[in-house]
Amino acid sequence: MNPSNPDFGLTSMERALLQGTGGIDSASLVNSASTKKDFVIRGVLSVTVLSAEDLPSTDLRGKSDPFVVLTMKKSDQKSKSRVLNDTLNPVWNQTFDFVVEDGLHELLMLEVWDHDTFGKDKMGRCIMTLTRVILEEEITDTFLIDGTPSGRLNLHLKWAPQPIIRD
Repeated sequence: MNPSNPDFGLTSMERALLQGTGGIDSASLVNSASTKKDFVIRGVLSVTVLSAEDLPSTDLRGKSDPFVVLTMKKSDQKSKSRVLNDTLNPVWNQTFDFVVEDGLHELLMLEVWDHDTFGKDKMGRCIMTLTRVILEEEITDTFLIDGTPSGRLNLHLKWAPQPIIRD
C-alpha cells in the first residue's frame, strides 16, 4: 500500500476494470475522479437461458409449464422466454440482449413462472449483480432459484464492454 502509487485509491473492481478501458490509465482515472466525473461501465449483456432443473410441480398432474421473465431492474428492460409445457426440467436455449448504461449499479432479475390456462403462478427468482460477468466477460453457471423448495437455473452470460466517462 503506497499512497504515491496512482492505483492506491482505487478499489479492486476499478483496478480490474482498468484493463478493459481502451487506453484509460489509472492516473487519468484518478485525475478524472478528482474533477468530479464518474466512470461508467456501459455495455451489452447477453443472457442465454439454457435450462432449468428440478423445478417444483405446480399443476395437479405433477408437472409445470415454465417460462422465465428477465428484467434489468434499474432500466426496467424486460424479456420473456417461451413457455414449455409439462416439464420440470425445461431446455430453452434462448438468448436475450440488454443495453446496460451503468453496469455497476444494475441488477439482473430472472423470475420463473408457471403458465396456466387461467393465469400464471410465480415459482421463484434469481437476482444478481453484473459484477462477476463484467470482470470475467463470459460465464456459464447454475443459479439456485430463491423462493422454491428446489430448482436451479442454468445461464450463460456474456459482457461486451463499452466504457465511457461522463460528467
